[in-house]
Amino acid sequence: MKKIIYLLLIVASFGMNITYPENVDVIRINSNQCISLFFLIWVGCLFYMVKKNKINIQIKSVWIFGFILSVIYNATFIANNLSDSAYLTGLVNILLTMFALFSWTIIFSLTLSVIQKYFGFNIVNWHTPKTIYIWLILVIIWIISIAGFLPGQISWDGVRQFCEFERTKIAYLNFKYIPTNHHPWFTTIIFGTLFNVGRSLFGVNFGIFLVVLFQFIISSVIYTFVIKYVFEKTGKYGGIGAFILFASPIFSSYAITIDKSTLYYAFAAWFYLMFTKIFEKIKISQLKWDDILYYCLASSLFGLFRNDSFFIVIIATVVLIFLSISKKRNLMLIMVSIFVILGIHFGWNSYLNLKNVVKSSPSEALTLPTRQLSYIYLHDKNSLTKNELKIINRITPLSKISQNFDINNGDNLKSLYPSNTFLNSDQIISDVKKHKKTIRTTNTEKREISQYLAVWLKEGINHPFKYVYVYLGANSCYLNPFIRYSDGLFLNYFPGPETHPYMAPSWSKQYTPVFNEKIRDIYRKAMLFIVNSPLLMFISNPAFPIWSTLILFCVLFELRKKVNLMLLLPLAVMCLLFTITSINGYTRYTIGVLAVLPIVISYLWRDRYNDKFCKVK
Repeated sequence: MKKIIYLLLIVASFGMNITYPENVDVIRINSNQCISLFFLIWVGCLFYMVKKNKINIQIKSVWIFGFILSVIYNATFIANNLSDSAYLTGLVNILLTMFALFSWTIIFSLTLSVIQKYFGFNIVNWHTPKTIYIWLILVIIWIISIAGFLPGQISWDGVRQFCEFERTKIAYLNFKYIPTNHHPWFTTIIFGTLFNVGRSLFGVNFGIFLVVLFQFIISSVIYTFVIKYVFEKTGKYGGIGAFILFASPIFSSYAITIDKSTLYYAFAAWFYLMFTKIFEKIKISQLKWDDILYYCLASSLFGLFRNDSFFIVIIATVVLIFLSISKKRNLMLIMVSIFVILGIHFGWNSYLNLKNVVKSSPSEALTLPTRQLSYIYLHDKNSLTKNELKIINRITPLSKISQNFDINNGDNLKSLYPSNTFLNSDQIISDVKKHKKTIRTTNTEKREISQYLAVWLKEGINHPFKYVYVYLGANSCYLNPFIRYSDGLFLNYFPGPETHPYMAPSWSKQYTPVFNEKIRDIYRKAMLFIVNSPLLMFISNPAFPIWSTLILFCVLFELRKKVNLMLLLPLAVMCLLFTITSINGYTRYTIGVLAVLPIVISYLWRDRYNDKFCKVK
């Protein structure tokens, strides 16, 4: 049996080096020495595991999931940049692609077998550090790493929120910003109120710093409790690993940045921490009222800091209801939580309506359908009737689709919509002023968008493979950790009036960074150097969350942990949601899931360890 596995590994080591260059005329053999070395080390580790009898090829599930991962790996390369399926035409190309599919199935399957073998291995006893010590060390590291960006920096989205809060008037466009929920108005109120308090005390810089300080304290406290939870569940190695993750620039760079995502990541971690704790306590019948209180608070804040998070909260709460019913305990407590969460959600929406806050444009949620239907128009126009072309033209003018179509970025296509709350250029603002576009979606536009979606659905039924092809291409960096992506940190310097005159709060010229641009750039390069170290670069890869979730599902499936599979459902939905966003491989969409993964892995790891421990005893 070992000889067969050795032979398969030798064959697979060749197939791993079959590539998918953008130019189909280029030879399809990998020429990158670093990648070849990485593949060689990977295969060498698998050889060692086979020698030590750590691989069980008789596990059927690992071959199923190995094949799924191989399909995702190869299909996303084929669809990347929409290369017209060149790698599925011609005998040589087809044979090479099939060989790559076969080889990666072997590699992924054997790797999954190793992961299943070691998942939940013996935990080294370790006294969990005191909470205050974890927090203090985390804070010190964050302060050192972000001091160069004081008093704080503001993202593009953050500046837009300040403009809406103060109703900034842009003189040369004769345009005045109004409140919208494009970026959650709840976060806009928090940022604007804190800034005004700080500015009234010591000026604009202190106003910015007060918002940063608020984010800094809340984020660091929440991540501290997550790190503590990981320590308790997995011992020192897991705990130290979690600490390194949250102390790294992946998270510290957001602590100094005023952006809705900064606290969203923290509240995502708190929400999932409470969800996991309640999930565990229902199983062992230890649930208390204070657990429900914290869960409701965490869920509500998580839902208020991102417009689509409410769906994740509802799915998670439904999971808890099903678990309570199956265990016949704590159902009343969980039902109370869902009524409280629903009450807060609908109450807040009523408040938005009362205050006449404009809802986000439908285009924000439809960037993927827009790209799919636009692709059909560009490549199979004959499948569309004259009436359907008229319907499409009302939403995305046909004459502008070609020049605005980009599979990796749907922002330009969504800007063609008749209603727009994005306002990412002075031209769009000018169109709003001239009534060529609206900020508030009208009833007529809603009907036209419904007709547009009907055409999209009809074309999807007629061209399902093309829709899948576009989906894979639009999410190739989210679905494949081996496709290059634009690595970096969210360290946008304050976008001042010189670069974005259409988006400049009245106080923007009064903002003065403590350190000059040269020092800030040195800090930025240092943080990029750290985050691009091999381990952190691997973890921060935008495909890491989805592949981690698939691997966890594989492990639980083989262990027949049906109940624990329910714990992964909200996580899977979080992953699904960032695959329908506008920009392919944008790490800011994935960091919330990255903050959640240590919690999920720790709980499942400890649960598996307990099973092994009981069997040994």
